[in-house]
Amino acid sequence: MAPDGTMYKAVMCEKISATAQEGIDATVLRDLPRKAKLENKELRVEVHSASVNFPELLMLQNKYQYKPPLPFVLCTEGAGVVREVGAMARSFRPGDRVIFKWDAGCACEELVLPEASCLPLPGPLSFSQGASFLMGYETSYHALVHRGRLAPGEWLLVTGAGGGMGSATIQLGKALGARVIAAASSDEKLAVCKELGADHVINYSKESLKDAVGKITSGAFCDVIFEPVGGEIFQQCVRCVATRGYARLLVIGFASGQIPQMGVNQALIRRFDLVGCMVYGQLMQEPEKLDEMRSKLLRMGAQGKLMPYVGSEIPIEQFRTALTLMNERRVLGKCCITFNRSSKL
Repeated sequence: MAPDGTMYKAVMCEKISATAQEGIDATVLRDLPRKAKLENKELRVEVHSASVNFPELLMLQNKYQYKPPLPFVLCTEGAGVVREVGAMARSFRPGDRVIFKWDAGCACEELVLPEASCLPLPGPLSFSQGASFLMGYETSYHALVHRGRLAPGEWLLVTGAGGGMGSATIQLGKALGARVIAAASSDEKLAVCKELGADHVINYSKESLKDAVGKITSGAFCDVIFEPVGGEIFQQCVRCVATRGYARLLVIGFASGQIPQMGVNQALIRRFDLVGCMVYGQLMQEPEKLDEMRSKLLRMGAQGKLMPYVGSEIPIEQFRTALTLMNERRVLGKCCITFNRSSKL
């Protein structure tokens, strides 16, 4: 923040790049003018943390489905403290801790946004855990509950389990009573998965996913598969669906950068559902279901049942380090950029 309080710092993309690394190198830290007067139902929030997600790297290359106009502030979810409220704002007061998903960008020292865009930060969570809460758990809940119909006692396979989305799904799957198998590309990531409650772990860089899942489940394989990786891992997941039929293979994304191709006859022969899961694309059309989901997740967060695993907190001055960790697949759980003061766990 500028000494006279008229400007704040923000991490910005000012041009589209050909690769993620070029985009990271081109990203800049800029001083932006503060909004002097709030609208009636706006909040001024001092941002403490913003989480880095894989879509940020895609946005730098104009490859994500949401394409913000240039220039734009990075990161779409964050957490902080309310410092000022508009004349007709009723939900929050100065000093309240809040979390928010804001497509206009959260990687900045200050945000002015509608009070309806903010939710209370659950008491047990740090600012960085709060900044890591919404996108991960909402995607997981929509996939496992709304689309996957996960039932207690079912086998749940989570790929990409060492990242932010996967680690959230492990916790939520356990909270819903599933038997969770976490699959990731390194032993370091799998150690985090065990810490988060996974019943079994598989390093798919060392062993066949199908063989390992078959051994763990005594040949039954998996009722629900949460698959955000794509590429060859998706192809292996097709061979991991439950032999009894009725399995649900949940398509979450393509973090590998490869969109897989599958013969439709596989769904016929193996008798499984291939289910696309796009939480906000769906629930913006069903706001009552979105509100119900958020209420349940916030309650679980307040009870300490959902605690995002934050592996890295990077101060704003070193923002490129946070983006590089994501680009190099070295993030354990979530990686956050911190502002004003770091929210060390």
